[in-house]
Amino acid sequence: MKNDPWLEKWQNLIKKKSAEGGILELGCGSGRDTVDLLAANCQLTAMDISQKNLAECAIKAPKAALLQMDLSKPFPFAAQSAAVIVASLSLHYFSWAATLQISSEVRRCIKSGGVLLMRLNSLNDLHYGSASTFEIEPNFYHVGTGTKRFFNKEDVRLFLQGWDIFFLEENIIDRYKKPKHVWEAMAVYSAV
Repeated sequence: MKNDPWLEKWQNLIKKKSAEGGILELGCGSGRDTVDLLAANCQLTAMDISQKNLAECAIKAPKAALLQMDLSKPFPFAAQSAAVIVASLSLHYFSWAATLQISSEVRRCIKSGGVLLMRLNSLNDLHYGSASTFEIEPNFYHVGTGTKRFFNKEDVRLFLQGWDIFFLEENIIDRYKKPKHVWEAMAVYSAV
């Protein structure tokens, strides 16, 4: 598996903000980013729907609290309980209604002044299914045995409604066998 050091440029921010509260990682997979997040010496809760992924993550990142959960369900965390929320390529499995519900839960759980770091599938990600002919709803497709959502810039901005967006860029990452197009964002939440 190729190296994917996307969090390196955010390490100082993660360390600074994690002193104000815990970090939630949405969709930790096998723990690739979890290990990097623990470098901030923080309280980290990493979540994934797959028990297999969580077992692999536990080996790589034994200091992380792990939680099996479906991100489309209400999060089991108190309001304003996280200083940082990280979601890398984990928010693309859902209908638009569920995606907006996840956005609402992220806003509910983040502290005022908290940071969201996320990456989302880009609509330009043709190698990984955005050209599928099995469209369920706009930009949401049957791909293989599952579903995938692909975001354009306007969709990302809708997901981040109510946030101050400090970084929003479409990138190509070299994490998989073929180049993958993603949106990367860093936003700060200011509760009104």
